[in-house]
Amino acid sequence: MRRTPVLHFLVLLALVALLSGCAIGKRIFGKKKSDAPPDVLTKEGIEQLKKRDYIDAADTFAKIKDRYPYSEQAMVAQLKLADALYYNKKLDEAQAAYKEFEKLHPNNRAIPYVIYQQALCYYRQRPTIDRDQTFTEKALEEFRRLQKKFPQSEYTSKAEKYKLRCLDDLAEHEFYVASFYFKTKRYTSALDRFQSLSQEYPSFKSAEVKDYIKQCQAYIENPQKGQGFFSDLFDAKW
Repeated sequence: MRRTPVLHFLVLLALVALLSGCAIGKRIFGKKKSDAPPDVLTKEGIEQLKKRDYIDAADTFAKIKDRYPYSEQAMVAQLKLADALYYNKKLDEAQAAYKEFEKLHPNNRAIPYVIYQQALCYYRQRPTIDRDQTFTEKALEEFRRLQKKFPQSEYTSKAEKYKLRCLDDLAEHEFYVASFYFKTKRYTSALDRFQSLSQEYPSFKSAEVKDYIKQCQAYIENPQKGQGFFSDLFDAKW
């Protein structure tokens, strides 16, 4: 029974030694990784990007952005965070991060790249031609904004091929919708879409579009010829 206080003392002494050892270990091996200064974290994040470790890279750059907002590395971290999100296919988050960077640093030399990346975030979300083309339209708008604002930028020349693909997709969508109206014998709606297609995209399937326009006009002038079961069946707005 008398040994109990001695045992308690020994246990307490062991705990004190253990805690002291941890403190010494920290002094020997340095601070925790998360407490590293912003320049060290920046190098770490860039290495993670190079290794395509996009999740950890985003986490590293977010730490710099949140913990060291007034450091020299904060601006780089904001941009690299957007890049990490983009390459990890978090396109909505990446687009928002690029937009925030442009808002905070409108005169930064990286802005042409930032606008280009915003456009690509929309571009990568383009649907098939039978679906709503909002993302395609937004991508085209951003590519055009880049060309207008920075005509001499290297990213403007890179954007050209994507802009043309957006235009092709939009033309294909209009053709798809117009053809649907024609097949369902809604010739007035089809004529409007084919005429709009001819005006906005004059080089797109021009001969075929003109032929459809003539057929629509003929059916409208002679309703008996174009009347059919499907004429009033579809009321969907495209």
